[in-house]
Amino acid sequence: MRSRLAVLALLVLVVAVWGAAVPVAARQGPAGRVDVFVGEDAETGLTRLYFLDALSGLSTVVNIESGRYFALVGDYVIYEKARTGAIMRANARGTLEPHPFIRRSAGIEQIRWAASPDGGAIAWVEVNADGVSALFVAQTDGSGLRQLPVSTPGSGQMLLPLALSNGMTQLVYDAAHPLESPPGALFEVYEHLSVYRIVEERFVALSGEPICPCAAAAAPDGRTVSRLEAAEGRGPFALRLWDVPTGAETLVPAPNLPYRLAGDLILNETGTLAAYSAATGDGPPYALIVVDAVARRQRLARSSEAVRYRPLAFIDGDSALLLTDAEAGGTLKLDLTTGELIRVSDKRYLGAIGLP
Repeated sequence: MRSRLAVLALLVLVVAVWGAAVPVAARQGPAGRVDVFVGEDAETGLTRLYFLDALSGLSTVVNIESGRYFALVGDYVIYEKARTGAIMRANARGTLEPHPFIRRSAGIEQIRWAASPDGGAIAWVEVNADGVSALFVAQTDGSGLRQLPVSTPGSGQMLLPLALSNGMTQLVYDAAHPLESPPGALFEVYEHLSVYRIVEERFVALSGEPICPCAAAAAPDGRTVSRLEAAEGRGPFALRLWDVPTGAETLVPAPNLPYRLAGDLILNETGTLAAYSAATGDGPPYALIVVDAVARRQRLARSSEAVRYRPLAFIDGDSALLLTDAEAGGTLKLDLTTGELIRVSDKRYLGAIGLP
């Protein structure tokens, strides 16, 4: 993984210096995979997407205007234009176009989404001017599009998708998310964690919910759902995990650390490890905490007086974490054994997508 990331970092640097290269899809065969990075140009205010093939060295750079909520879906990147609210998609051919089936129609105030880990499907919420939420799911190409029978929450709240399982089998969502985050909030938190089994058309109750306004996550297969836990959302935080099929619970006690806010929770593939960011208050110092759910132990993996590192994924057989700087962007790798921190790229890694 380290050598591959190093190659990707070099490619990002070369593309950033020389501009858009030959589109990846134009030079590849009928199938392949490319890695996707996103970066901000401070001088122009443009956001740039980088589609990179580490094997061939081919790449494409796509300039977009004020993008946010980036997610990988199938062979493209979905995002929202921050200025206009238009829902767009970009692909490795360098094409930008309105999304074909997720669109901000008249009267829709918010659209938020969560893609499945394999990029094969997407769930999204549409919130209208009256504050009514509607949840939808569909395959990458728009097939199987359906509205889920989830009731809209009360005034000032919305539904918010958190995690969609591969195969479009299960959706984890917040059933009472605030319509607007508090000004200056460091982390997105979830008020009432809920599960809907799409294939069986039934709801699964998570024991104890709603627990607190705290971070939450789900393993890629959807079997394990977790959330940080503390009274009124003020840490230090315990970690609760539910095994959805059996209803079994695991509680990892809170560490003896002085961190009162936390978020950016992620799980590894099997749901046995977790990582999250934490802060003493509304600013530094910050911390990165790793949780071993099997040993039921939390530990401080890294602290910083200035930088809030946001975990992106466990890599290298769970021996390392891929991170980003929450403010400056970029991609870093933290060795969980040695504590060594390596900057991989000055662009943020989004993941890999397949090419048709």
